[in-house]
Amino acid sequence: MANELLISQMSNDFMLPEKKLKKLILSAPYRYKVYSIPKRSGKGYRVIAQPAKEVKILQYWIVRNVLCKFVVHDAARAYVKGCGLLSNVSPHCYSKYLMKLDFKDFFYSIKAGDFLSYFSLYKDFGYSDMDIQEMVKILFYARNKGDYCLSIGAPSSPLLSNIIMSDFDKRVVEFCSSRSIVYTRYSDDMTFSMSDSLLRREVFFEIKRLLDIIPYPRLKLNEDKTLFLSKANKRMVTGLVLSNDGRISIGHDKKRMLRSKIYKYTKGHLDVDEVNQLKGMLAYVNSVEPDFICKMKIRYGDLIIF
Repeated sequence: MANELLISQMSNDFMLPEKKLKKLILSAPYRYKVYSIPKRSGKGYRVIAQPAKEVKILQYWIVRNVLCKFVVHDAARAYVKGCGLLSNVSPHCYSKYLMKLDFKDFFYSIKAGDFLSYFSLYKDFGYSDMDIQEMVKILFYARNKGDYCLSIGAPSSPLLSNIIMSDFDKRVVEFCSSRSIVYTRYSDDMTFSMSDSLLRREVFFEIKRLLDIIPYPRLKLNEDKTLFLSKANKRMVTGLVLSNDGRISIGHDKKRMLRSKIYKYTKGHLDVDEVNQLKGMLAYVNSVEPDFICKMKIRYGDLIIF
């Protein structure tokens, strides 16, 4: 029965016969809708693999009952309860120099083998090797024949990526702490801040060295996105602008765009979808730069804005 623990628990929770559940799990890696959307940069397309509704339900169960028990490193700021863009940016506010690094094809580079390697360290967490193989089928997308990877679109991918990256984050923090460098990671976006500009290249080569020696996951830098920034130029981290006095802003361009949309809304020129999108954007801005929202309320009134 030990080998059937996962199936037994899921079968009981879903009130689904074990035979039917196993059949669903067997087909889960192939039950994805694949489509492309333009990247925000306007250069190329991002491939989304969206799991079928029934597969998503299984993934949510794994998140609530298995993955939630594992520790995510403090450096990880995306997909972490109580964290967000602001928590990723604020540690870097007062540093003179910044470096931004980006992983290439982050989710798709995290493979089922990385999951197996990570969980091989936890033989006493209650699930057998057979259970873990069932989790692989639930959590990983069969991108190509024999290539099981995380997908952009699966609700379990964000947390699982943070778990598998915990050893990498730990090694990076150890290196940076000895040099008074601040490090945070927002999914595939790494930010480093320091007071000495020469440290940026030292960090860059250390990250490349770590990526060569860590056993999993096998990641590569997207070197086209490597940025060295300082107070002499515009410093932007995960879409937010750092001012030289330590303030965090959404930036002048986004404010101009929002003012235009708010004005169009007051004139009745936005459709229902555009209104909902505007409300979502304003809620986000309120969490980052509430002073801007206060000014809009004064100008247009509470009821018009929200």
